[in-house]
Amino acid sequence: MKFLKALVVFFVLISTKSFATAQVPDYLIVDKDTLQIQSNPLQEYFKIHPIPENLTTTVSTGNWRGYIAFFKFLDGKLVVENIYKENYKENGKGETDFFLTSIYKDVFGEKSNFECNFYSGLLICASGNIVEYVHMGYSSLYENYNLIEIKNGINIKSKKFTTKEFQKFKIDYFKYYKRTEEYKLKVKELKDATEGETGISNSVFLIENPGTGKENKSLKQKEAEFRADKQIDSFMFVFLNDYMKTIEIPTN
Repeated sequence: MKFLKALVVFFVLISTKSFATAQVPDYLIVDKDTLQIQSNPLQEYFKIHPIPENLTTTVSTGNWRGYIAFFKFLDGKLVVENIYKENYKENGKGETDFFLTSIYKDVFGEKSNFECNFYSGLLICASGNIVEYVHMGYSSLYENYNLIEIKNGINIKSKKFTTKEFQKFKIDYFKYYKRTEEYKLKVKELKDATEGETGISNSVFLIENPGTGKENKSLKQKEAEFRADKQIDSFMFVFLNDYMKTIEIPTN
């Protein structure tokens, strides 16, 4: 939790461009294809059953969660095929070699194909060429999307989208999500984490308002609150993939 708060404060205090880092995805194995997933089904599970720190890679800007998971469907059920940590080793030429080390047995035990019956949400599988590269989270846009709705680990339905269709879907879903209690609770958590870190300096105010001679505390507070709300709104939209649950957007 302390790490999350530090991360959020870090995000709020610096510009989006300097924070922006694309993330290594998890993957879904479908027949002979391996599709990247722009969502992480194991995140909620690991909040309750944390991975021992020694089993994950030291957190990097390109992989905040510290692992890469591979999934597949067995009889319509989502299961973990394998899970890895990233390792790096310097070779004889002084270059860094990258490789994956399985941590499956350490995390899930001897039984193969760990069932994800705890997970309900969307697997957002992007494919094709990159239409627009965005160096932040899973924000890059691809030619095609296949959204797979999962409920209690079961494959319920799927739907394919073009780039524009997915963009519209995400914007419309965010409008719905902002009306939910879950969104309000998440926003409160973020505000609590960044409390005291979003103020506007008096010097900035005086430069923009010459001749005032003193700080307008009321205006400063309103500006700080407006800026914080916009930043949190942007933050929540970037990570919306983790909160979208259904292909059909609820109307209530």
